[in-house]
Amino acid sequence: MSAILHITPHLGGGVGRVLRNYLSYSRDHSEDGHRLACLDYANTTSLAWAAAAGIDLTEHLSRRLPELLEMVAAADLVVIHWWNHPLLFDLLVRHPLPPARVLLWSHVSGHTPPQNFSRALLDYPDLFVVATPYSFEAPAIRRLPRKKQEAKLRLVFSCAGIDHVAQASPQPHAGFRIGYIGTVDYAKMHRDFLQMSAAARIPGVRFVVCGGPSEAAIRQEAREAGIAEKFYFLGQVDNVAQVLSSLDVFGYPLAPGHYGTGEQVLIEALAAGVPPVVLDNGPEGHVVADGVTGMVVQNGREYTAALERLFREPSWRLHLSENARRHARQRFTIAQTAQAWQPLFQEALELPKTPRAWPLKNGGATAAEVFVAALGEEAREFARSLNQEQLQRALAADRRIARKPGLFRNPTRGSVFHYQSFFPDDPHLNLWCGLMRQADGDEASAQMHFRSSHRLLVPSRVKRYLKPARQGAWGGRGQDLENLGALLQQPPLQDLTNRS
Repeated sequence: MSAILHITPHLGGGVGRVLRNYLSYSRDHSEDGHRLACLDYANTTSLAWAAAAGIDLTEHLSRRLPELLEMVAAADLVVIHWWNHPLLFDLLVRHPLPPARVLLWSHVSGHTPPQNFSRALLDYPDLFVVATPYSFEAPAIRRLPRKKQEAKLRLVFSCAGIDHVAQASPQPHAGFRIGYIGTVDYAKMHRDFLQMSAAARIPGVRFVVCGGPSEAAIRQEAREAGIAEKFYFLGQVDNVAQVLSSLDVFGYPLAPGHYGTGEQVLIEALAAGVPPVVLDNGPEGHVVADGVTGMVVQNGREYTAALERLFREPSWRLHLSENARRHARQRFTIAQTAQAWQPLFQEALELPKTPRAWPLKNGGATAAEVFVAALGEEAREFARSLNQEQLQRALAADRRIARKPGLFRNPTRGSVFHYQSFFPDDPHLNLWCGLMRQADGDEASAQMHFRSSHRLLVPSRVKRYLKPARQGAWGGRGQDLENLGALLQQPPLQDLTNRS
């Protein structure tokens, strides 16, 4: 019997479901003992599950790091459930671990910053375990020497099982229903989701959209585009099987370069016999077999055409549905996930316990430096911005930071704003947030962040950032400052820690 400690930033949502189902199965089918250590919170579902299952779950350990380090030292194996989260990287970068055998399971594909792999991250554990074959194509892994890849990299497909949807059967309904379940936010969903869906020439079509957190804003977009009557936004749903039973097709177009891996909801659609249509972003093609269990398309025009074909050809839809059910039952069970871990545990147990420390040049790190460490080789502009001794180079980097695209502007997902929400007093995190807000035309938020950073940055640098606000810095809708001198005399904000 091995004592296995699982460390996760928090426990809830998709990764939480994978872990809960895996540990429930393992409890009943192995002699290993599992403990869960959450750096932040566990949601109510996870807390109730742990109490009922007799699983040792401890929350908020980022506030009690000595206790966590004792748990690490006592464990036979430590499994770090990884994605770029501020509390997890704070642990890895700023707090050396005692001797341990460490496996790291990545729950993102590792391609797209800030949810990207780095060489330091790949070197950190004894075994680096990816959740999709697509991760083997990530830039940091491609740069890894072949012998290192063979010695360190392993694959355990991320899957929470299918028992809860395997018995779903189609329910009679009016019209033609196409469903989307998952992250309803353009950080994950394709930016043209509404347009490529509404363009389908299907009489009586309705698009059932389940999930959050941005469903209200996207519903409003549909209203403004005059297509709201085609979409039902249901928010978060608990009974996925019931929703899938009411669908004819699962339409799941995700953003290019999204951070996902196994896409549990795609697996659930297959198991329920609802043929999916997906874009060929990478991970999706390792779940959906094009022309066998669903349709994998290259662009929005092909996506719309695939929906129309599935409406016109019910026999084709039935063929894909039957294949999807069979394929899911053969490949995506929780037993297979659990069984895939056993040889990796045995392999790691043969290794000696060794201490872990992130490679730091200066022997310590600010919160901004933790963010830079998390990005690794993708941190070029941020690393240059940190160096105030080369001011002109730092200012040039800041102009590029102001325009960083995609996930960098998200409130969570490992962005600057995510890190700043956990470390609200860090001057450089506030500077970077201010630059992005100013470029977006949100001058009030920008000035709030600049005020929080100005006392700890060189004065000439702060004045440079406040002065362009009169002129609309970097393309934003900058507003005149009533009194620059008075603003510089105000104290920084004290507490911005209110976050979800």
